Amino acid sequence: MASHLTSASLATLLAGIATVLFASAVDGVGKQDAPKHLHFYMHDAYTGPKPTTVLIVNGTGQPLKGSGGGARFGDTVVMDDRLTEGPTLASRVVGRAQGFYVTASQGDPAMLLAMNVLLEDGPYNGSSLTVMGCNNIAMPERELAVVGGTGVFRMATGYVLWKTASWTGRNAVLELDAFVYVSPAAAGA
Repeated sequence: MASHLTSASLATLLAGIATVLFASAVDGVGKQDAPKHLHFYMHDAYTGPKPTTVLIVNGTGQPLKGSGGGARFGDTVVMDDRLTEGPTLASRVVGRAQGFYVTASQGDPAMLLAMNVLLEDGPYNGSSLTVMGCNNIAMPERELAVVGGTGVFRMATGYVLWKTASWTGRNAVLELDAFVYVSPAAAGA
């Protein structure tokens, strides 16, 4: 028995197939588990026997507000800072923050910051987060974006709340609260 499809029935069949395929494809899109919360302290040291932060380009722009002339527009700094569980250097080391920042404001002491958070201990050992954003050190709390990661945090998104815990001379301890989302599709890849 021969089967004959009309244009209308063929269009209806194709629309139904497209609907099923589309629904299957978007089933996991937008679904995320609750964010993972990571909390640590970053030790940013310009001075001392082993500085972890080094000025590599002297900015030629005007001095920044509140810097006493010490920081200028265009200063570029690289860092390889220790991340610890607590606010003291004696606390357990959980990783490193490696990257750079550039004073990118002609007024406020704000910097463009880009860094990799390399986790070296605990359940996320070997994974990393990539963080980028504006760090206006005059603000009591700053928010920077998590724009990626590796390992457990492959294709991560989220944000880091950043506070200055202490500041002595040119050395600072920063408190970081990271809220990281990983899609189930990326986690299972």
